[in-house]
Amino acid sequence: MEKNIPDRRKNYYIKKKFQRNFILKFFALLLLGAFISGVIIYLMSRGALTTTFDNSRLAIRSTAEYILPSVLLSSAAVMIIIGFAAIIMTLFASHKIAGPLYHIGKDIDELASGNLNVRFKLRGGDEIKELAYKLDSMAQSLSLRAAAIKKALSSLESSSKDASPETKKSIQDLREAISKFNV
Repeated sequence: MEKNIPDRRKNYYIKKKFQRNFILKFFALLLLGAFISGVIIYLMSRGALTTTFDNSRLAIRSTAEYILPSVLLSSAAVMIIIGFAAIIMTLFASHKIAGPLYHIGKDIDELASGNLNVRFKLRGGDEIKELAYKLDSMAQSLSLRAAAIKKALSSLESSSKDASPETKKSIQDLREAISKFNV
């Protein structure tokens, strides 16, 4: 059962809670960085004086007081621009994690239901491709082992025509147990 996974995903919110928290944490870090840089600029300019002409009057003020509105305005503008870019970038970055996890989870559910023919296939650029490869290898190994058990069981059934009823019952129980796996 080969799956074709298209290269474009239409739904960018796959694991909404994970992606929302990832974006919010990144954005909070960005806000903290802007706040710290504004405070550092303000503190470094506190000891300096600035002279300006306001309405044809000479004004002497603390540089920190003078540049505070500019620092706040520029920080707000940068936060809006960088924040928007950061949200988009983290959305796509979290999608590269959440999407493959979603697909692997679906395939694991399929494997858990007994379908040993499931194959873990992801797109080429997905971050956890190696995990999918190892899970696929595990599923193939389980499938080969289940097929070997079925073959051995068939051989045992054909050679146990004269076996005791208990042995025949055990063989039948094994046949029922192995039939739950799609090999």
